[in-house]
Amino acid sequence: MTVMIKALADGQLSDSKATLYTTPASTNTIVRNITLVNTDGSARTLNIYVNRTGTSRRIAPKDLSLAAGAYTAYSDIITLEAGDLVEGDASVAAVVDYTINGVEES
Repeated sequence: MTVMIKALADGQLSDSKATLYTTPASTNTIVRNITLVNTDGSARTLNIYVNRTGTSRRIAPKDLSLAAGAYTAYSDIITLEAGDLVEGDASVAAVVDYTINGVEES
């Protein structure tokens, strides 16, 4: 068994739901933190989901509003199994940055 504390993913949210992180095969993941930063000059909305068994479930309020230049952090612990996804979208593509940090056990 190998346990690795690491940055799991980073990038920018798309304007349609897209995969941000996929738990690798033969691995369990604990997501410890998702940080979201609005780099735009206008307020934007975003959604973050966990997809287990092919069905997405919101883990943050629907259309969460993030003011211009603001950030928010989702710090509830999320447990994922092999193949589970973290997904997200924003009202405008490429203006909300994200980082996902946690632990992988394989």
